[in-house]
Amino acid sequence: MFNKHIRYALKTAALCSIVIAGVAQATDTASIISQPPGNGWYTYGTTFSQLIPKATHDEYKIKLIPRGGGMTNPVVVNNGKADFGFATSNAAVWARDGLTDIYKGRTNKDLRMVLDDVQQAYTITVARKGWVEQTGNDTWEKIIHADKVIIAMKPTGSQVPIIANYIFESLGTDFETLKKEGKIVQMGSGQASQMMRDNAIDVYIDNVPAMHPNLTEMTLTSDVTYIPYSKKTLEALAKVGLPTGTMPAGTYNEQTKDYVNPVSATVFLTNSKVSDDIVYNVTKSLVENQSEIKKVHSPLKFWHPETIGSHQELVKLHPGALKYYREQGWIK
Repeated sequence: MFNKHIRYALKTAALCSIVIAGVAQATDTASIISQPPGNGWYTYGTTFSQLIPKATHDEYKIKLIPRGGGMTNPVVVNNGKADFGFATSNAAVWARDGLTDIYKGRTNKDLRMVLDDVQQAYTITVARKGWVEQTGNDTWEKIIHADKVIIAMKPTGSQVPIIANYIFESLGTDFETLKKEGKIVQMGSGQASQMMRDNAIDVYIDNVPAMHPNLTEMTLTSDVTYIPYSKKTLEALAKVGLPTGTMPAGTYNEQTKDYVNPVSATVFLTNSKVSDDIVYNVTKSLVENQSEIKKVHSPLKFWHPETIGSHQELVKLHPGALKYYREQGWIK
């Protein structure tokens, strides 16, 4: 009788262990790399990390990694140090293909897309209106060949000098050549606004979303002209992850017409080795709760996931995300 009770107890304990193990395994933990606190992607990541567990009834827990940035996140995700991460579309392509000095030929072929075109940043070039009227330098082709011009942009480390170099290369020159000629200065965007007012710079290029405070200040406190991009330049930049987009008229002061320019989209990446189920459920959670996300983050109000099928596929979609979009009829 005693042995019978022992055998029953052991069977019960074994069964309990299986049940407990099953419960423990029912919750998957995934990680998202964003940016340090105080930056936009950190705030988006905070919302994502709270929303996904809620939407999946705690089937998926999210660990937010409050580090990283636009240029480092693709490598972190590719190497499996984070399951998901925010990046720019151009940095994702540069990292995937080993382009620019930052990646130095080291490809990151395991990158996959989850969300595309979450937020757009426009590549905007403005010039002092008085300088343009005086010199006639109203295109990039004329600006780079001007005898005397000061082109301002953010410091090295930002993606702006890299984007600018692609623009210059499409026109037959490059960043280093123009810098040696004394035509390029680098500074923070807040400092550039003051220098534009003081006529210390002639042209300013940046890559920023709509309503960016520093560019808003510049266009409100200085008379500026928006410098167009040639078809040749737009086509060249589209090949390196900067597709052609349109900034609607009136986005910034004195912008009376739609501004066609290379755009950099915020994307949400994962690794090809992350399971289809996790990516499917994360995609579903975020897309089906987009109204809540947009309510908290107004810059994301222009995100329209239903248009993903019409986007140029810069980075291949993860099968889990693709499955969800196909179920919605957004991708055939």
